[in-house]
Amino acid sequence: MIGLDTTAIIDLFNGDERLIKKINELKENIVSTMVNYQEIFFGIDFSNENLADEEIYYDSFFDNIEVFELSSESAKEASKILWILRKGGDNIGNFDSMIAGIYITNGVNKIITRNTKHFSKIKNLKVISY
Repeated sequence: MIGLDTTAIIDLFNGDERLIKKINELKENIVSTMVNYQEIFFGIDFSNENLADEEIYYDSFFDNIEVFELSSESAKEASKILWILRKGGDNIGNFDSMIAGIYITNGVNKIITRNTKHFSKIKNLKVISY
């Protein structure tokens, strides 16, 4: 399994050919998290009728892949990641820490992202860029 970062999910919506090619080359199941879902929907202004297609796309997308929830175990893992990095002088933010914590506790050790700066700092998570 390969986890998607929010940047990759948005790039899929936008039809990024490099990403689509990369996913097809990897031939592994892709998964996501409910945190990714939340990040996506934080970016959609529901009062803007022009964004209705985005809502439909993302709901369908998340309905058709495996989506991991934030559990107590993954919340603790996310906190460990956050604090280890902070003590080293890095801060990747709460959302990326949660995404990484969810993936790691669910046996997902690879993530596809454009945000290599954040995720490359997390041991036990191989970053695949495109």
